Amino acid sequence: MARRNDFISNIDKTVGEKVYSLRLAKGLARQQLSEAIGVTHQQLQKYEKGTNRISIGRLVLIAKALSEDISYFYKDINSTKAEQAVTQHQRMCIEVSRNFMKIKSPEHQNAVNTLVKSLSKAA
Repeated sequence: MARRNDFISNIDKTVGEKVYSLRLAKGLARQQLSEAIGVTHQQLQKYEKGTNRISIGRLVLIAKALSEDISYFYKDINSTKAEQAVTQHQRMCIEVSRNFMKIKSPEHQNAVNTLVKSLSKAA
């Protein structure tokens, strides 16, 4: 079995991380996206972790399902790993956004927004 090139492995991981982050930002569960692109949720997880390489055809389906241009996944691909790392703060922001989108009541959404504004002024 041939060894994978580290540079290529890093690209696979970077593209996978972008798929993961964008999926969360759009508020989609792994199952929802996997069904939209025709793979199992386990396969999507392997894509997101960079374990399995995403074919260009599959990446086009992912981009379409996430309403993003395919170039998004290759933007800054030559940056250092440190520059590409998704920080814990960014992950939290994505999670907050995802949870906010699950709130059905406009009144509750407004209350959460008011709370966040109030907390940000206190800081």
